[in-house]
This record gives sequence, C-alpha cells and structure tokens, in this order.
Amino acid sequence: MAVITLSPSPAPPLPTQSTQDIIDDFWQTNLAPAQATTKPPTVLPTNVFVQLVGQSMPQGEVKGQSVGVSYKKAVQDCIAKVKTIAAECRRNNQKYTDPHFNLDDMDYCLKSLTATSDTTSTDDTPDENTVTFDVTQRATSNGGPIFWGNVQPASTEQEPPEEPTPACAKRVGDIFDDPHFFIHKQAHVWDTRQGAEGDCWFISSLGCLCVDIQFPELIAKMCPDEARDEKVGVYGFVFFRDGEWISEIIDDKLYLSAPDYDDCDDERRAVWDRSHSRLDPEVSREEYRKTFQSGSDALFYGSCADPNETWVPLIEKAFAKAHGDYNAIDGGWPGEGIEDLTGGVTTEIVSADILDKDLLWNEGFLKVNKEFLFNAGTRQYGHADPDELGRQGIEDDHAYSLLRAVDYDGNRLCLVKNPWGETEWNGPWSDGSKEWTPEAMKALDHKFGNDGIFWMPFADFLRRYSQIWRTRLFSDEWNIAQHWTTIQVPWAGDYNDTKFEFDLPKAAKTVIVLSQLDTRYFMGLTGQYTFQLAFRLHQSGEKQHIIRGYSSGDRSAITEVDLEAGSYEVLLQISGQRDSTLPKVEEVVKQNWLTRREKLMSIGFSYDIANAKGQGKEPDSKVGTTTDVVPTAPSAPATVVDASNVDATAAAGTSVGATFTVDTNDAAASDDAPWDAVCVVGLKVFCPGTATVIRVVKPTTAAPAVGKANLDVDDPEKDATEKVAT
Repeated sequence: MAVITLSPSPAPPLPTQSTQDIIDDFWQTNLAPAQATTKPPTVLPTNVFVQLVGQSMPQGEVKGQSVGVSYKKAVQDCIAKVKTIAAECRRNNQKYTDPHFNLDDMDYCLKSLTATSDTTSTDDTPDENTVTFDVTQRATSNGGPIFWGNVQPASTEQEPPEEPTPACAKRVGDIFDDPHFFIHKQAHVWDTRQGAEGDCWFISSLGCLCVDIQFPELIAKMCPDEARDEKVGVYGFVFFRDGEWISEIIDDKLYLSAPDYDDCDDERRAVWDRSHSRLDPEVSREEYRKTFQSGSDALFYGSCADPNETWVPLIEKAFAKAHGDYNAIDGGWPGEGIEDLTGGVTTEIVSADILDKDLLWNEGFLKVNKEFLFNAGTRQYGHADPDELGRQGIEDDHAYSLLRAVDYDGNRLCLVKNPWGETEWNGPWSDGSKEWTPEAMKALDHKFGNDGIFWMPFADFLRRYSQIWRTRLFSDEWNIAQHWTTIQVPWAGDYNDTKFEFDLPKAAKTVIVLSQLDTRYFMGLTGQYTFQLAFRLHQSGEKQHIIRGYSSGDRSAITEVDLEAGSYEVLLQISGQRDSTLPKVEEVVKQNWLTRREKLMSIGFSYDIANAKGQGKEPDSKVGTTTDVVPTAPSAPATVVDASNVDATAAAGTSVGATFTVDTNDAAASDDAPWDAVCVVGLKVFCPGTATVIRVVKPTTAAPAVGKANLDVDDPEKDATEKVAT
C-alpha cells in the first residue's frame, strides 16, 4: 500500500506596503502634528522668561488708539531714562558708559550669535574641519541675495581688507574738536554719509527723512532734545518695531578706523615716525591724532559731512544696539528702514511691472515728502563695471533716496541722494550736463558738486532702479488696531484655517498690513524657517474676495483700500521654506550658553518677548470658549521693559546654572526633522478718524498640516473665536 506524505503548504507571503501606504506614512511622520498649534520655544530658562517677559506684557483688552499714543509713551520713557542716567553720572562725576553695549567689547557689539555644525564643541573658534552656519543669511522676496548692503568705496586707491574691522572706540569729545549733535539745529539731507557698514538701506532711509514738507522734523522725532545730555555723553532715541515704538539709550563712544598711536603696528606708524622725526614726540603724537583720529572722516561707520556733527553716527549706533550688534544691520530692504524710523507702511513697486507710469508720477512721486517717502534700489548685474561707463554713475546692488520730484519746463525730474555722499549719475540733467541753464539752476535750487545729490529724468530713474519703495506716513488722526497670534504654517503653503476678522465702524480709507516678527533684532535665533506672507480680504460671509495683499519685502504683506462700514475677514496665506544649512535655535543655545552668555541672554530676551506677542488665548475643549495661556501684547508699547537695557544676567542670578541644563551631544539631524514651521503673525489696520476691533478665529480642530485647498469660512459652528478688541 502506497503511503502518501503530505508536505505542509508554504506560509502565505506577508502583505507588503503599497506605494500609497509608504507615501502616507511618510507624510504622517514628517508633517507636524495637527492636534494643536506649536508654540515657538522660549530661549531663556523658564524662571527668567516669566520674570522678565511675563510681567512686561499687558493683559486684557486693548482699545484701538491713535498712532501717536505709542510714540508719546516711548518718548516719555526715553526722556525719563536719560534724565535718571545723567543725574547719576553727575553725582559720580563720570561720563556715561553703556553697560549693555560698550563698544570696547567688540565681540559683543560687532558679532551676532553663531553656531557650528559640530554641536559637540562650544568653542567660538571652529577648527579647519568645522562648518560654520551663516546666521546672518536672510531670505528675500525673489530668493536672491540680500539687497542693498553696498558699502562706501575706499577713499584711497589701496584695496581695503576683505573684512575691515574698527581699530578702537573713543568718545565724541576725544574725536571732534567742537562736537554738536546738529550743527544748524536740524538735520540736512547733505549730512548723511555711509561708512564701512553695509547699511546703505538704512542710511538712504535717513536721507529720505531730511526733506521736511508735510511731516516736518522726522529726524528730530527720533531723537527728542530732552532725550540727550551731550556733556554726560548719554543719548536716547526711539524706533518703530513690530507695530509699536521702543526707546534705546546709548553712550557717546564711536568706532574709529585708525588705532591709537601707541597701538599702531602697521606701516602707517613707521612712515609717520620717519616723516615727523624732527618734531617733539608729544607734538608728533598729537598731530597723529588730528590726522587719523579726529573729525567725521576718522569714523569707521556712518558719519556727517560736517567734521563736527554727530547725529548720523549716533543714530546708526543706537539702531545697531536695538538690533543686537552692527552685524545685524548689514544688508536690508530700503523701505523697511523708513518703516523702522517713522512707523509708516511701505509698499514695494517693481519698476518693470508698473502698469501706468503717469499715475505713479502724479499720485506717487509728486507727493514725495507730503504723503509718502520714497527710496529705491538697483540690482546686482551679471558682470562688474568698475569704471561705471555703462551704469552712468549708478552703483549696482545699492540703495538711494528720492528727495524731490518736479515738473520743470516739460521735464519730469527726480532729485536723488547716494548715501555715500559721493558718486553721482552722469547722464541727462547730471551736474554740468548740457540741460542746465542759469534759469534751471535757480528754479531747482541746485548747485554742482560731488556730494552724492543729483537730478535725473523720471524715465531714467525707472530704468536704473529695479525696485522702488513707497512709504505712507501717518499723522495723529490715523488710528492703529493690531493683534498677533501664532500659527502652524502648512507644508503646502495654502490658505490657513486661522484667520483674522475686524469690524470697521464707518467708511474709511483702510491700510491693512499682515506682518511677521522682525527677526533682525534677534539675529542668530531665527531658526531654519523663513516665511513669505500674503492674504485675501473678504466681506464677512462672502466667498468672493475684495482685494489681495501681497508681500512687500521680508516682513509684511500690504494693501490699501477704501472700505464701507462693516465686518471683514482676512484669510492668511503663509508659505514657509526650510534651509537646513542654517542652525536650529537649540544649536545656538547649546553652543553659546557658556562662551557668550551675556549675548545669548540679551538676544534671547528679545526673541522671547517678541514671540510672546503670539501667545494669547487658545480655545479649550468647548467650542467658543478661550483659556489664558500667556499674556498677549496686541498694541500697547513694549517699553515697560526695555530689552536692550535689562540686566538679564542679574535677573537670572545663580539659578541659571541649576535650571538651564543642556545636553551638548544631543542634536537631531536637520534633514531628518519633520516639518514644524511656526510663525508669529500680526494684523495691523490703519484708519483715519475711526478705530477697528480685531478678532482671531481659530478652528476647534486643527487642519491637516499639508493645508486645505478650499476653506469653508462660512460655517460659524466650525470656528471657536478668540476675541481681543484692539
């Protein structure tokens, strides 16, 4: 009988993941959790953050108010600080030395926070195998290099060093023979001269403020007379930041290009000694000081044209301090400089995209220094033009100020200022050109000279300057309402489920600005993400939008529109981009918490107090209710605590070492990190003669992190509203 043996059947193959399953798992792993909006991390230890930040943020509802309220409060605080410092210095018979921005500490005042790819090292000086992150890199609206950081050319034919640095710092009284803040009791447009700092965007903005017509004394508004004591050497200034005015206090030390006689070890000292060997040594030393370390020409950074005037370098220093260091103001958008100095709102105009040039001339340029201020920038061309033969005297990658625009004898002419204080247009209507007649010289009040101020035709202006920045100025009859929130930016960059709503009590011209935080003043802690903003304005309940707001520079999206009374919705479109070559916030903290402790404390405080603006009320589990998390700061001035003048180290005490423990060996690879783009955004609404009330509307359940192509904004039951009257 045959025996049949049955072999066990093979096990069925395990099911494999389909392509769709793999892709779905990838998105699930790499997109941020959608359960709740992630908050930006706090840099300082929790106890320090609560002590310094929590107490300084206003709580409760804040009503819409005149744009002048925040300014007046900042000026009052500034004057009070200066008077307190001056009185103390007189009691001690000492000039003021700023403990928070002492130029003798060049590492602090010149260098932003840095991090290296080798996270196991905390040494500030990387070895040859260490890759250093470029923490100064900033995104631009066109993805290209940062614009308008061109520095002034060397005054001699000798090539300057690749990275020039100041030689020393001295007080105003040791530099100038007869120093005065203003020589003629006010600022003049020919005063401004850019120095070794790549901040032509800022110096050109200062130049725009010097032609007073409808808005007089714009420079004087930044530096009130009562907010300085020149004998003591203390100066106070106010700047506009993130929707509010802040005050900044400095001493009178300024950087020089040449070292002291006794510290000079270059060839200049040897040549000087040989040529002055017959002089008495003391006379020789004094002559050296007068030649290399005296007057405006001795300054390393910006200066005034007059050898004894000081307002330009001191404002530039205060602006650098307000942003952490001089490196932080190297390169930028010209229009944003005017915003920071005036509280205005800037719209970017691309010259090649202008639809109606006549309209721009009649409704824009002819209102320069009346309703608007203008500056402009050139682009970086593909090849150098060292002799400027083809550029006709207009520099590449450089910012300029528009001072006047006139119709003269059938010609549309623009008066322009180069912030260098030299190097001018040499085309039609340039100095000495055939177009000039004695009658034209008198009518246009012009004198020839290489002072960087020149006339040029409107048509040539549009051809030479690739981008124009028009800043609207606001008088006190304008009101501002603003509110900030934090959102998770979807990977797909579509319209966000979080939106703003505002009520307009009566018909008015309305300027709407969607902004992100100005990351310049916490350079090094900006992380790997950069964002571009846009929005749509709808009447509440309407699907068809009224107008769009488009990006203007790095910080904002803007539109101006005449609106009827009613309720409106602002839908947000925020696109994020991650650059893994930039350091994460935690990498900067780990590598600087011991080696650059004071710098990290100062910049970390600025970072924390800025991001706290977006930490307001969050919806809890019940629809339509809210829960307090961190006090919010919609629009009240942040001058209760001055970030730059807080002694953060003293506030931390000895608790920092105990509560701020870091693991320097634990660093996740940037390329493996999931999408976690968090952005703090604010809506500002300007209206003359009336004030709006702004609400933030967040969904009760978060949208998928990839975004939603079609938002249902008409079903109120799907939204929990966060209401803050501002």
